[in-house]
Amino acid sequence: MNELTFQVEPDEDGGYVASSKLATGSIITQGDTMDELKEMIKDAIEGYFFDKPDEMPRLVRLQINETFALA
Repeated sequence: MNELTFQVEPDEDGGYVASSKLATGSIITQGDTMDELKEMIKDAIEGYFFDKPDEMPRLVRLQINETFALA
């Protein structure tokens, strides 16, 4: 796997939630800021692929789903 995609959404309590569905499960994590979220995603990926390092993705794509009011 070269790339892993995470769906990112604002959390109701502030911050962000990121999730990625895999054939063998899911990875879900959260962070208060986008920078913290990226670190949490990295940690979650390393933990998920701990026993299978040859399958660890090289890139992470974030798909951000966020809305805001214009007025």
